Amino acid sequence: MAKQMHLVAILLFAILLIPQASACLDTEPQRIWENQAPPAAEGLSSDKDGSIRTTVEISKIGQETARFMLWRAMMGENLTESQIREEVDRAMVENGTNPDWPSFDTIIASGSNAAIPHGDGDNKGAGPRQVRMGDAVVVDLGARVDDWVSDITRTYSLGQPNETVLDAYMTVYEAQNLTFPLIEAGTQAWTLDNLAREYIKSKGYGEYFIHSLGHGFGVCVHERPLLSSGVDDPLFGLTYNQDFLTNIDAITIEPGIYIAEMEFGIRIEDDFLVNNGGHEFVSEIIPRDVEWFIILEGDYDPIEMGVPWIEVSSEKSEEEESYSMPWFGAPLEMLLTIGLAAVLLRRQD
Repeated sequence: MAKQMHLVAILLFAILLIPQASACLDTEPQRIWENQAPPAAEGLSSDKDGSIRTTVEISKIGQETARFMLWRAMMGENLTESQIREEVDRAMVENGTNPDWPSFDTIIASGSNAAIPHGDGDNKGAGPRQVRMGDAVVVDLGARVDDWVSDITRTYSLGQPNETVLDAYMTVYEAQNLTFPLIEAGTQAWTLDNLAREYIKSKGYGEYFIHSLGHGFGVCVHERPLLSSGVDDPLFGLTYNQDFLTNIDAITIEPGIYIAEMEFGIRIEDDFLVNNGGHEFVSEIIPRDVEWFIILEGDYDPIEMGVPWIEVSSEKSEEEESYSMPWFGAPLEMLLTIGLAAVLLRRQD
């Protein structure tokens, strides 16, 4: 009897998974490549592009929430990866992402966990590790609207990073930028990966770029094509790297560097809609420059942000101190200057 109940439980669990699993097997790119439907300039689903744009707007809120929570952790608040994920997910649900069918489990990977592309594997990408000053933190998230998803990653440094971390970040940033002109219908998927990979290799980080440059997405977070210069890929498990980009594709570009021995990882991931004229850089609305990457003490006002218990240092820099004078200082200094000038002019006479 116990054995029968166990089998029934497994069967019920499998049935619950069928809608999501079947949706991910029957995707737009899959139908195109199986010649079941011809591609159209506007894509097969009239709401696809609009829905993806909306998911990116929600993802922007998710990344802004993550950055603020990381600032709080940097300022001394006891926050774990999982606690930050909970707040990020709450913000995205409140702003319209599907609460019952997430794009994927939000990843908050800090310190040594950031050196693993998908973070803490025992806790679906965000575990009990406390986030703290000096960490590099990879935040990978996405939203779902009308069945369509987004997939966007930003990396943050809690405080000024060391030279190696900063150099790795700029290498990933520049490698990503190099691929943008090639994102258009007709480009073979592997060529994008090859371009970014060769650049990262030229900067000395070749062995640390351990996954594909990107992948398609739509109803599922991982779809064809696979942007990989290899035959297959250890991270995404897809083998469609010989596909050519088409005008119905949505793809990610996400180079990364992961150095376990230095306990940090860097990934920047952005979403693009491929079209006949090239591409639409949908996630451009989410900053990825070095100023966004580095979180500093003065980036947020604790009272304005509703966390007045965080004390921001009121110490002035040496430069600020050199210009600091009592209320009577400026007028007095002016009088002394005028007096000195008068004495010098009198001597000249």
